Amino acid sequence: MKKIWSRLEGELTSKASEILESLNLGADESDVEALEEYVGQELPTDYRDFLIMHNGQSQESNPGFFDMFSLMPLDLVQESWDELEGLRDDAGEDETCPGDWLPFAEDGSGDMLCVELESGAISKYVSNDENEELADSFEGWLADIHAILKNGEFSYDPASGFGIQPKGPEEEEDDDDGSVSGEDDDDVVMDSDDDDDETAMTYKFTAKMIELYEGEEKVGTVPWGDINKVRVSSYAGDPLISINLPEGSDPEELEIPANVANSDKLFNYLGKLKGWDKEAFEEALANADKDEEILVWG
Repeated sequence: MKKIWSRLEGELTSKASEILESLNLGADESDVEALEEYVGQELPTDYRDFLIMHNGQSQESNPGFFDMFSLMPLDLVQESWDELEGLRDDAGEDETCPGDWLPFAEDGSGDMLCVELESGAISKYVSNDENEELADSFEGWLADIHAILKNGEFSYDPASGFGIQPKGPEEEEDDDDGSVSGEDDDDVVMDSDDDDDETAMTYKFTAKMIELYEGEEKVGTVPWGDINKVRVSSYAGDPLISINLPEGSDPEELEIPANVANSDKLFNYLGKLKGWDKEAFEEALANADKDEEILVWG
């Protein structure tokens, strides 16, 4: 475990130092033992060893660890264990996940990475039909991340709130100069329609939320998990994305032109919503000129 972590630590130092800086100091042995007693099982040795080195990540405004997932310290691991236990009690394991899945990372929208206490494997909890095994051990999961970093098969932008993001095949073809995608990107700020208004509403997108600004003043935040509908319509002949929030929210709706700068980043974050249909969204954008309002999610 120490060997693979040393290698990964070296890659993070040169390519994603902010992630290293966000890691907490190691947990006390007694605290790890207390968690084991609480869940009624011993932790896999490799995950246990990691906790002794780093007790998850700081929960302040930091990048995640991998993709949208942030590593949880022990107190949040226990809280998330209770949450999954409650879901299993209500719906059963067949509709959630097996009873020995211990969450160790979360993405802010309900998805979790879990270590299987019996086998030591790493799996993603999403829903009853989308759970996915990622690696055969915690150490193997870290080794996979090390390989992604070492081979340059990733993008990383600390300002986005994401951690290391593995590239898809198309991204690798587009970025063959070895650079880290996102390093030179402009801030993900979406201007409102009135560019002459000094207090025009702007939006900054991070992995966990939408931040709302009037001029330089931050006036609110909208967690991605609060979104309940996404619709596409047309304004002045251009596609308009309407994001609906729960009744009583302030605001209850965000309207963002689809052709704003860095719209690809907005689309990327929307694509992380559970059950997002990329093809339906792209079709709605293509047909927005028909002046029809199309519900694409929710």
